[in-house]
Amino acid sequence: MADYFEENEKEVFDMVNFKWDQKRALEIAEEDGFAKGHAEGREEGEANKKKAILGIALSLLQDGIPVKAIVKYTHLSLEEVQKLARDNGLAF
Repeated sequence: MADYFEENEKEVFDMVNFKWDQKRALEIAEEDGFAKGHAEGREEGEANKKKAILGIALSLLQDGIPVKAIVKYTHLSLEEVQKLARDNGLAF
């Protein structure tokens, strides 16, 4: 055991001298919660953006706008636009 303490002196010292700081623990938990909420909000925003773009692309397809133009202006891939058309019974 003495060998362990000698080899890991700094870690052992830190563990023995650790003092719980409730205020700092709550601050860290709040920061973690904020970061998690921010990430989830960003993901949700991206999903909503993609859904809106697909809706616009579908409207353009229904109005007979050429697929190349839809790809160019929505930044969707050709495959995404083709799938959208197929899934909604549209020929192009």
